[in-house]
Amino acid sequence: MLEEASRHKSEFLANMSHELRTPLNAILGFSEVLLERMFGDLNEKQAEFIQDILGSGRHLLSLINDILDLSKVEAGRMELHCTPFNLPLAIESAVSVVRERASRHGIALSLSVDDALGEIVADERKVRQIFLNLLSNAVKFTPDGGRIEVRTVLARDDAEVSVRDTGIGIAPEDQAAVFEEFLQVGGHHAQKREGTGLGLALAKRFVELHGGTIRVESAIGQGSTFTFTLPVRPCPTS
Repeated sequence: MLEEASRHKSEFLANMSHELRTPLNAILGFSEVLLERMFGDLNEKQAEFIQDILGSGRHLLSLINDILDLSKVEAGRMELHCTPFNLPLAIESAVSVVRERASRHGIALSLSVDDALGEIVADERKVRQIFLNLLSNAVKFTPDGGRIEVRTVLARDDAEVSVRDTGIGIAPEDQAAVFEEFLQVGGHHAQKREGTGLGLALAKRFVELHGGTIRVESAIGQGSTFTFTLPVRPCPTS
């Protein structure tokens, strides 16, 4: 009974996510066209408002995509599309995506790559999403002037990636719950941060789909280190 209810919930979320994305993509498309001045010039205030609409729409689309991905995983419909790719290059590319946001808050971002680590066979899009979710979380919960260190090493037959921050930290009693969906731990300070609490839940599920593991080490006021491993090859079949 519980399994059937869970399946119906996942199917409902998948269907609703699809229905929501269709009109949202239209809003994003029209906003981009207006910002490109294809139908006439805009004054400064109009351009500012449309940019806000576009930014909010993209954020909402990201949340909807997270819900859709989670529902696919829970329904057993998430598939891996594995190809060989260079993991260090993929991680360097992902770091560049958040570097500007980190610098705006005075957060130093460093990257250390093991020379022995190169090509792996995995779903590149999902691996990038795992890493971006962890890195975005680190930026979100690290105070201005803090530091984030990314380290990648080859450990036997696994690629190991860690993201260490000097953020608010996670209490020992909360660490087991950080990978649960729709849950944000860390009390009032964490609740003030935007998000659905899906980032870490999705990261865990994507890592496990690849046959890897993910863990957290943290202490209140001393930051957190999230570490995940991925088999270098072969890619698991869905």
